Amino acid sequence: MSGFYNRTTEISALEDAWKAPDSQFILLYGRRRIGKTFLLQHFLGQGKPHCYFLAAQTRLGENMAQLAQSVINCFPGSDLTPADLPTFRSILKFIGQAAEKERLALVLDEFQYLVEQDSSIPSQLQAWWDTDGIRSRIFFVLCGSHLGVMEGLGGPQAPLFGRFTLRHKLPPMNYRDIACFYDNSPYTVRDKLMAYGILGGTPRYHALFDARRDLSANIQDHILGPMGVLHNEPEILLSSSQIRDPFPYNAVLAAISEGGTRPNEISQRTHIPSTKLSFYLKTLMELEWVERETSFGDTSQRRSIYRIADPFPLFWYRFAATLRSELEFQETARVYEKKVEPYLNDYMGRYVFERICHQYLKLKSRGSGSLQLKRAGRYWSRNGRLEIDIVAKQSDGRYLFGECKWSSSPIGVGVYYGLREKTAMLTEIEYGDNPLYALFSLSGFDDNLKRIAAEEGLWLVSGDDLLCGC
Repeated sequence: MSGFYNRTTEISALEDAWKAPDSQFILLYGRRRIGKTFLLQHFLGQGKPHCYFLAAQTRLGENMAQLAQSVINCFPGSDLTPADLPTFRSILKFIGQAAEKERLALVLDEFQYLVEQDSSIPSQLQAWWDTDGIRSRIFFVLCGSHLGVMEGLGGPQAPLFGRFTLRHKLPPMNYRDIACFYDNSPYTVRDKLMAYGILGGTPRYHALFDARRDLSANIQDHILGPMGVLHNEPEILLSSSQIRDPFPYNAVLAAISEGGTRPNEISQRTHIPSTKLSFYLKTLMELEWVERETSFGDTSQRRSIYRIADPFPLFWYRFAATLRSELEFQETARVYEKKVEPYLNDYMGRYVFERICHQYLKLKSRGSGSLQLKRAGRYWSRNGRLEIDIVAKQSDGRYLFGECKWSSSPIGVGVYYGLREKTAMLTEIEYGDNPLYALFSLSGFDDNLKRIAAEEGLWLVSGDDLLCGC
């Protein structure tokens, strides 16, 4: 399937910048496959004059010649050749003159490749911007996927510090935005949420799935099947992230996907000494493959756990990577039926549904309703005996406690009373002051629980509620 979905905040910000009377210098970055280029293509494709160039991992001279040709191609009838624009400065001067009176966009995509080939590129760009670019009507966009390089462009010690008029790191889509990929399809609420749980917040992956076919067929064809486009995707992305030796990183990701969330557990599973493990974890966090999580209210990082930041690599390392040998020698459908499908509900309940519920609370808090949260997270006690799926502090000082159930049937009052028992065990006095309780259930709630909810102000959120409006 294809199409452009959501990204309304980004489109609005870009439109405002385009309509501004002065020059614009924009930094747009984010991890690979997240939709940066597609966003810019959609925005500029609405009749806006623009030049687009995608840098390559090749020699600087070749990139400059191709950039010059891309710029020249934006002016049909021009008798210029790349030889007339031999340097980066000459290209900038030409495009700046073309944008002296009328708005013109220039997009340099995968800009980090130019910087890696010539570290003076940002300084050259700064010199041109300060003298000529800022006085034109140029709409200049630097776009890239190397997070460290792109973030560094706006750093306090960087030549371009203070020059950007708009700086944005494009995030993954949330589960509700992803559901739009499956509008007008026979997919149920469970299917839509599970599609997010399998492919995560990367729009490019969801564009591969054909919603006219059932979810299992898409999983088999695109992820599990040896010929699938996503069959080796995480390994390909790791190899393209300037990591010299991807093997220990793969081992760490596999260990986390199997439930090893604490450093000592990861070290035991991977046989990587703790002295070296911290380096791999730090790198994976910088690449946004892994995130560190602390228990709600805990100010120390000693009890932190690590988890894979996005559902797709989590699913891939949990299933596709471990079944690789079987997938090579057995029919994909057979492997799926025996080794994947029976465990999908457990996977969603254990690893994904809580994330979806946390995203739902953030979306509700951003709205105009009464729910206004200051912070939220999961809670686990020091001895590991007490866990609460959701603890959130509201702007009025009250706390919200929530339980998340990826259920196949409506849940009853036992879940509610169990949540209240857990909160009664909390030692912090402030937690007990007129708390709000919330239950999340894929399949809804039985009549008895609904009655109690109406009497006690319990907040019930079903699978349909999670996707309300989608």
